Amino acid sequence: MTAEALAGTGVMQSQDEWDARNRVLADSMSGLINRYASVTDVGSGRGIDVGCQKGALTDAMESATEFTWAGIDPTIEEPRSSAGGLDLLPGTADQLPFEDESFDVALFANVYEHVLPGRREASLTEIRRVLAPGGVVVGQIPNPYFPVESHSRLPFMGWLPMRAQKVYWRLSPVPWEHDFFVVTMRQMRATAEELGYHTMYVSNFNYPPEVIPSALRTAWRALERPMRFMPWAWQFVLRRTD
Repeated sequence: MTAEALAGTGVMQSQDEWDARNRVLADSMSGLINRYASVTDVGSGRGIDVGCQKGALTDAMESATEFTWAGIDPTIEEPRSSAGGLDLLPGTADQLPFEDESFDVALFANVYEHVLPGRREASLTEIRRVLAPGGVVVGQIPNPYFPVESHSRLPFMGWLPMRAQKVYWRLSPVPWEHDFFVVTMRQMRATAEELGYHTMYVSNFNYPPEVIPSALRTAWRALERPMRFMPWAWQFVLRRTD
C-alpha cells in the first residue's frame, strides 16, 4: 500500500498531522536560519536545500527567511520547479552542481542519516565547498536510539546491527524501504569539525503532540519528561571556518 492509503491509520500520520509536522519543522529551521545565517561579504544571499524532495521545505524557507532558495535531491531526474516556483535540481550531497562559495546557507534537515557512511565526509566537504566563508549549515538529525525509530515506526530498530534491521524491517507498517543508517549528532559533529566546520548550536528537539499519530499521543505525552534526555532528534548549526 502507498503512504497516502495508510495515512491516518495506526502509527501513520494523517495528512493534518503531517502538515503540522512540516509547519513545526519549517518554523524551527527558519528560526535557526534567521538567528545564525546572514548574507556574507562574498555571498550571494542564496540558500540551498540539500535533500529537498518535492521542495515543500524549500518553499517554506523562501517565505520565512531573507535568502533566495533552490533545492537538490537524488530522486529528481530532471530540473523542475517546486510548487512555489523555485528551482529543484538532480544531485547528491557529495556532488553539488554549483560553483565554489555559491551559497550563504545550506539546509540539511533529516538527510544525513540517509547518506551512505562512506560518503558522509565527501558530502560535508562538498557542502562546505559551495558555502561562502562564514556560511552555515542548518539542519536536523533523528535520534536512532529513540525508543520508537522514526523511519520504521518499530521499537528499538536503531539499536540493532544492520543485518538484523533488514530482517526486522519486514514487520514495519510503513510502505517505504529501509534507507537509513545509525548515526548520532555526536558523530556528525566530530566529522564536521574535522572537515572545517565550527559547531554553533546543538539542541534536543521533540515534536509537539499534534504532530504525532492520534493512536500514539497518550504514550507520547507520558514520555515527555524522559524525552528531555532521550530526544526524538537533534537540531544543529555548523559554520564554515577558514
